[in-house]
Amino acid sequence: MDVAAANESSISLEELLGLLPPGLFPSAEALGRFIAADENLARRLATTGGEVTPRGREALAAQRLRQRNLAERRIAEAGRFLDHLGKVCPWVELAGVSGSTAYGGAKPTDDIDFFLVTRRRRLWATMLLALLRAKVERLRFPGAPVYCFNRLLERAACGRAFQERRDALFAREALNLRVLRGGLLYHDLLTSASWMAGPFPGLYAARLSGGGRAVPQEDAGGPAGRVLNAAALLVLGPYLWLAGLSRNARLRREGRDKECFRVVVRPDVCATESVLYDELREEYRRAFA
Repeated sequence: MDVAAANESSISLEELLGLLPPGLFPSAEALGRFIAADENLARRLATTGGEVTPRGREALAAQRLRQRNLAERRIAEAGRFLDHLGKVCPWVELAGVSGSTAYGGAKPTDDIDFFLVTRRRRLWATMLLALLRAKVERLRFPGAPVYCFNRLLERAACGRAFQERRDALFAREALNLRVLRGGLLYHDLLTSASWMAGPFPGLYAARLSGGGRAVPQEDAGGPAGRVLNAAALLVLGPYLWLAGLSRNARLRREGRDKECFRVVVRPDVCATESVLYDELREEYRRAFA
């Protein structure tokens, strides 16, 4: 609740119900009645229009509705972008949106954060082509939101992350991912990460329902694709690292230290994680210890 309010958002009763162990409440409405009837909770929390906010900040509920509407428009925009990207990157096996848009809390100044999983030796070619396509979109529509490719992984690296990360924030991010391509692979990844049922049993069960088995994909692009991938890594790796240093220096000058970030550059992973993300991870660790 405090995390949502700190980000100028509320949390819905449905979302809150999904974070609780299954069976505690038969419905979101029952959870809302419980909050209203409990003297201690009612003193701290308010339920308005199916949203839960800290007492005195009920206006966040109406703001959340606007954020959800914007998030849905952003999801549709991300889907159109992925349609174009898929034509030149057929080796992208899973594509989704994370961050505030995935949570339904998008604000006009927020980026659209993409989560992409590629076949082996195709990650950096994907990053290069995605950045070029995003540049074209910005030239055509200057007012469009910024596309941020903040987590790209090869399929094997993604599988290891789902099985081995084992921290509550990673689980929450993964379980709230808005998957736009590759639903079967996403189901496989969740199946391999049963540890997520520990911190979020209800949400894990809900996301795991349905689905099937992803079919292993043959390589696409041939030797030319591998050459492009190696060349893209040689160019983009140093560029992203230097760009990160430059942006972090600017953020510190502006007093926005918590927005500073590190860039992870490996042949099978490209990711950015901020100081704020690290602090949030620590908060989740303490909460679920």
